[in-house]
Amino acid sequence: MENKKLIREKDGIRVYRDTHENAPAVTKYFDKTSDRREICNYLMLQRLGIPTIKVLHHGEDFITLEDINASPTWRLGTADDLADAAVAKSLAHWYFTLHENGTNAAQRNGLYFEYNQLTRDNLNILRQKFPEGAELLDYVLAKYDAFAEMVAHPTCTLTYNDFYWTNLTVRKDKQAAMMFDYNLLGKGWRASDIRNVTSALSKEANIAFTQEYSCLFTKKHGHDRSKIEQEETRINELAAPLFALYTAFVERDPFPTWAEDDRQNAVNGTLLAVARGLL
Repeated sequence: MENKKLIREKDGIRVYRDTHENAPAVTKYFDKTSDRREICNYLMLQRLGIPTIKVLHHGEDFITLEDINASPTWRLGTADDLADAAVAKSLAHWYFTLHENGTNAAQRNGLYFEYNQLTRDNLNILRQKFPEGAELLDYVLAKYDAFAEMVAHPTCTLTYNDFYWTNLTVRKDKQAAMMFDYNLLGKGWRASDIRNVTSALSKEANIAFTQEYSCLFTKKHGHDRSKIEQEETRINELAAPLFALYTAFVERDPFPTWAEDDRQNAVNGTLLAVARGLL
């Protein structure tokens, strides 16, 4: 590979714009062994028939991909795509394929599951870091066995877990869309993954995504997801904020603005009411 140009470097991951067999390409190098899971994730998704950016080459510590900036068909996502109903509708097809084809993937059992972080020990650490949320955390810890059983109950599938427009690729005619950067690809619940998408979309785009995903599911299975989705959503109303709070207070410094609503809800009793309703 020649004429490499460094375009991004962060936390041991270096991204270069270069060429592969005379075609424009982007290559990611991973210094950390743990980050190299993204290489395996690209290959796994391709085996499962889930659309990804074209993989041109890969090795133990790198992966070379098609350069979307040079593509006649695709473009990188923009912030405006979060308000575009046509893009959201196309994106629903990618997520539906991810969830459907990922359900029976044997590899999913060894994948990252964000709620595995919600151990008794980690919740105790969060309580020390976040004394204002003590009433909520004391209640969850007192009911921890029931909480852990509840979180483990829904059926897992492959989940993307990292939705934002900076990880989005859109076909120029808006008839298809897909996510890239699979470092946080893991296993989880559809409702949680869908929430990660729709919470970032405009109202119109949210409706378009949700309706299209629901139509795809009903067409394939002959029934809707309302019952299991209600269960996943109810559990997620507690588990998702707890995970966000743990990440914000324990793993981030300074405290991130995206967790502020969850912090306030933990202090004002909103999440405690949710926990009491569930547990």
